[in-house]
Amino acid sequence: MSKILWRWSERDFGFRFRAGQGAAQSDLYQARDAGAFYPVPAKHRKLDKKRVDELAATARPATSPRIVASPWRDYDREWDWVTTDDGILLNFAGCLDREEINRREDEGVARAMALSASLLDRHERVALTSAFIRQIHTELMGSIYPFAGTWRVVALHKGDGPTKWPLPPGGIEPLMGVLERDVLSRSPLISPDNTEVFSYVGEVMGEFLAIHPFREGNGRTAFIVGNLLLMQNDLLPLDVYDRRKDEGRYYAACEQARVHKNYGLLAGLIAEWEEAAQSRWEREHGY
Repeated sequence: MSKILWRWSERDFGFRFRAGQGAAQSDLYQARDAGAFYPVPAKHRKLDKKRVDELAATARPATSPRIVASPWRDYDREWDWVTTDDGILLNFAGCLDREEINRREDEGVARAMALSASLLDRHERVALTSAFIRQIHTELMGSIYPFAGTWRVVALHKGDGPTKWPLPPGGIEPLMGVLERDVLSRSPLISPDNTEVFSYVGEVMGEFLAIHPFREGNGRTAFIVGNLLLMQNDLLPLDVYDRRKDEGRYYAACEQARVHKNYGLLAGLIAEWEEAAQSRWEREHGY
């Protein structure tokens, strides 16, 4: 595949030029290969007409463009629905390169972790709320996806496993309200007993993951929220990808939390990962 410089900062979904006249007019967007473009009719635009007019005024049509079929499914629907056959979600750059998407998402993790860590400088410990979780997700995904910081409006089914997250009839908001009332309201939990901290982190992460409130980035958001609770208790933050080292155990722990409200397995994993983080810190810093 040819290297394509995606224009993330312009948030143009890969718009390149406009072609045709009147009712036959289409916007042309960058496809996977250089020199290949796919058309989007005006009625299916994700940008408003004023923005497209601005882009079109400065865009030079390609010479001998190769027109291909749209790589996106359900482009006529809302953001959450639009994806490629290989699972890439519609993004601000119109990027179809999985490696580049992953790199941008990792940058979002760093931003969200920095926001979470910055809260430790406040005189009083910050309580967890649904609004704060949405803010974390916005930092995590806001430079990539148009749905960042908003509750999902689609059912989810990740990977090849049997676990599914249907869309509740009333949407995600009521479930997050219950989570805030019954679980998040007990934060900030400050305790000299690390076992109590791990137990609470396991409960928060387990209940959050049972809801899976966002279209993408739920696992990373859960870890970043959990890390704030750990850091508030002077413990080290975990790598948000630690779960990949114990993927089978992690999924089993999440399933126990989702189905049986048993958070013990997840709390145990968090304790193990924290111990490993402490050991790495001691090796790297010599104490």
